[in-house]
Amino acid sequence: MINLDPNGIPELSLRQLRFFMSVYKLKSVTKAANELNRSQTAITKSITDLEKSLNVSLFDRVATGMIANAYGEAFATRTQRAIDEFQKASQSFASYSKLHMNSENNPIFSMDVSYKRLAAFISLYHCKNVHSAADQLNVTKAAIYSSVRQLEVWLGIFLFESEPQGVVPTPYCNVLAQHLKLAFSEIRYALEDLANLDGVTSGSVKIGTLPYTRTYLTPQAINLLLDEHHNLDVSTREGPYNLLEVSLRNGDIDFIIGAIRPSEKDSDLNTEILLEDKLSVIARSNHPLMGRENLSLGDLSDYGWVLPELHTPSGRLFLELMKAHGLPIPTHSIHTSSLSMVRGLLMGSDRVTLLSKHQIYYDRNHELLDVLPVDIGETYRPIGITMRRRTEPSPAAQLFLDKLRQVADSVNEH
Repeated sequence: MINLDPNGIPELSLRQLRFFMSVYKLKSVTKAANELNRSQTAITKSITDLEKSLNVSLFDRVATGMIANAYGEAFATRTQRAIDEFQKASQSFASYSKLHMNSENNPIFSMDVSYKRLAAFISLYHCKNVHSAADQLNVTKAAIYSSVRQLEVWLGIFLFESEPQGVVPTPYCNVLAQHLKLAFSEIRYALEDLANLDGVTSGSVKIGTLPYTRTYLTPQAINLLLDEHHNLDVSTREGPYNLLEVSLRNGDIDFIIGAIRPSEKDSDLNTEILLEDKLSVIARSNHPLMGRENLSLGDLSDYGWVLPELHTPSGRLFLELMKAHGLPIPTHSIHTSSLSMVRGLLMGSDRVTLLSKHQIYYDRNHELLDVLPVDIGETYRPIGITMRRRTEPSPAAQLFLDKLRQVADSVNEH
């Protein structure tokens, strides 16, 4: 069984992965040895050691050479994507290096570097402090310094700048970290693919959630998933879209679930709409206006609004709504993306807000919050999944997406 470090980095030899891909493509140890300028013995040992680590055979040994079996094919797909990330890091390097160093034979980009050195780099990148990074990996501070310094020597540039409280990544450090984390994500997915071929559903799902999905959609999908697959690990990350997008691009999360943002045509993100959600005016169940009929937006002007940030999809819908009804934008409103904060503010006052009925699913059931009968027209927004365009979800992530679509279908039916 392959261990993962605290940052999810598989403890696998990167050199073995590169040798594996050469044998996979050339279908021959001899040809791979010539291409890599290594002995046939070294290539054969590397493949054997990799198979022992993975506890599977990746090739069928035949008279004509080495033919990948089902495990080898699955492993090769992910491994190639990991190699592609190292190559992208290499291609980006030229614009950051003042020395115009040749990156082709750089040990980092050719994957002739220990995963432990890269793990130390990524840990320092996350922690921004050598002491914290050393504690995270259970190594000495000297080991962190040594690993990062060797990477800097190979690159001919600094990756971090020192500050009183720790270190700050340089511009290329951010680029390198992104590609390395994506590469290690693919390797981690490769391990899950192999387990899946053996009928074992394992691995983790890392979900970025936006406000709409945190009450019903995502929790229901997680419950359905874990009811059937007890061995999966699920984690969620909450935050504003811009921070979740960075985490998605870096491979720290598998996807974002929530209101979909418009994207550029050449974006490396892909979106899937699950449902069109309608916003409603929400207040506490015993609000003074709750029993009245035919309310207008103007009737709410004396009660105060709790609003999302106006640059969000819901915030923009609110601005369009007020403009369409010829009403001024409320002054001195409360702005928050926290549903817990919204709930507390509404329960303790006569304020109103703009939310989906699904966001107050449990509050309505317990008669705490409800929908005011205000006709606000077509306030629909697309809710769905944002994913990396060039990444195939892991088996665990795919199972979650299946459950998420199932829950979304049930919401659409009602």
